[in-house]
Amino acid sequence: MTQINVRLKHHSYPIVIGHNLDGQLQGLLKRHADHNRLFVFFDATLYALYGKKLEQKFKSGKINFTSFVIPGGESAKSQKTLSVVHDFLLDNKISRSDFILAVGGGVTSDLVGYAAATILRGVKWGIVSTTLLGMVDAAIGGKTGINHARGKNLIGAFWQPSFVLCDLNYLNTLPNRELIAGLGEILKYSGLIGPKMIRLLSSLLDSGTSRDMNKLTPLMEMSAKYKAQIVMADERESNKRMLLNFGHTFAHAIEKTLGYGKLLHGEAVVIGLLAAARLSKHKSPKSAAGLKEYETLVKQMLAFVRYYPLKAESVLENMKLDKKRFSGVQKFVLLQRPGKPFISSDLKEQIVRKALLECLSIYKEIGGKNV
Repeated sequence: MTQINVRLKHHSYPIVIGHNLDGQLQGLLKRHADHNRLFVFFDATLYALYGKKLEQKFKSGKINFTSFVIPGGESAKSQKTLSVVHDFLLDNKISRSDFILAVGGGVTSDLVGYAAATILRGVKWGIVSTTLLGMVDAAIGGKTGINHARGKNLIGAFWQPSFVLCDLNYLNTLPNRELIAGLGEILKYSGLIGPKMIRLLSSLLDSGTSRDMNKLTPLMEMSAKYKAQIVMADERESNKRMLLNFGHTFAHAIEKTLGYGKLLHGEAVVIGLLAAARLSKHKSPKSAAGLKEYETLVKQMLAFVRYYPLKAESVLENMKLDKKRFSGVQKFVLLQRPGKPFISSDLKEQIVRKALLECLSIYKEIGGKNV
């Protein structure tokens, strides 16, 4: 078991990563929800596999809980579902001393975290993350929110959890596609962290099974530690935390262009990372040689992402609505080399279009070859 502590100015919490963490969960709930009510929100797919077992453990631990199952998938991150969650909490007379628990992947933690942030102006909450993407990225850092017709995650709040529990046992039943989506975020961290992580991820992909826990666990821990360090340095994304958006300016626009749910978020991130790598080369041609190994790895991952036709102009138009624009300026996270990211806001549209067209051409050629 590994514990990473996120220490913020006004709030600190642990990220716990390991196997068979039911005992740790019971202890955390006793600490945070004892003598008060616990409201548990399960992802529907997760509940079908593990819900009854978890509820029984809550009962045996004499925890006063009420549970609710929410739909899975990106479409659940909506005002409609949020209203259903708010109604459930209010119907059950939630108080500010109660505790909310999200059990599921990134969609669940985003939605439930935003409900926790907004009900009664804020109720404490925690996360049992059950997907690889959630464990390495979505559950960490307190970003919560829902989607809007005009873009992804445009409505939300920073609301830090009381704990994040990542029980690796849940990965045993995670569909391969969800696993690839999680590896998409690990691929992002590999570019941000540098050559050592790139080689570790390459070794995992070359092993023939992405479920090799001896190879996967160190990658997860490196990702979680990196994000925790960034969040501690810049909790509300005013500066350094923007680096975590590497590949995401393209990815969010790709998701919106296709329609939310066609590609999983982590799959879109893989495409976005290729576009960001190509853009890095155009911004700084001297970086091309240093990015070769990373781009090879991104292409290797791209073969696991199913192919959908995309029009560059539609993606570019949706990028203009991206929430990371400040004062009308589009910002991109690029790489001087792996491990040396920087933020650029002085790129002409023609160079962005060129990088995107190159990316989409490669995606058309190799996307989905290993699906």
